[in-house]
Amino acid sequence: KEPGRPKMLAIPRVGLKMPITAVTVDDKGAMAIPDRPTDIGWYAYGTRPGSARGSAVLGGHVDSREYGVGPLVALKQLRRGDDIVITTNRGTERFRVSTVRLVGKRDLQLRDVFTREGRPLLRILTCGGTYRRSGGYQANVVVTARPV
Repeated sequence: KEPGRPKMLAIPRVGLKMPITAVTVDDKGAMAIPDRPTDIGWYAYGTRPGSARGSAVLGGHVDSREYGVGPLVALKQLRRGDDIVITTNRGTERFRVSTVRLVGKRDLQLRDVFTREGRPLLRILTCGGTYRRSGGYQANVVVTARPV
């Protein structure tokens, strides 16, 4: 049976709790990201968290000029084994962090991140690494978690 639509992300060890908004693509064909760094987007064209296969993808801004630093700044502090809880409109899906990686924007394998095949995973992405005025953040923090 299909899992519910994700509504809330919680990562208890770092005190992160934030609403999840369903998003699709922006005018450049990339995953749309909510404007406020206090919200995280779930890629609604992809897999739902708790599905039997493929990667469910959440993404959000680490900060913004207008709104300041958001909760996703804590992602880089995550460690293997940390719990992630996603509340859906049908219940709760639980995950455990397996890797936290800093990946250069050019090196990010989007086909792997957004795959609908293979074992079920949760991926959470935000910006990280060096910030350049001209090009913004040069990398992404990519958290990969497996269902518990």
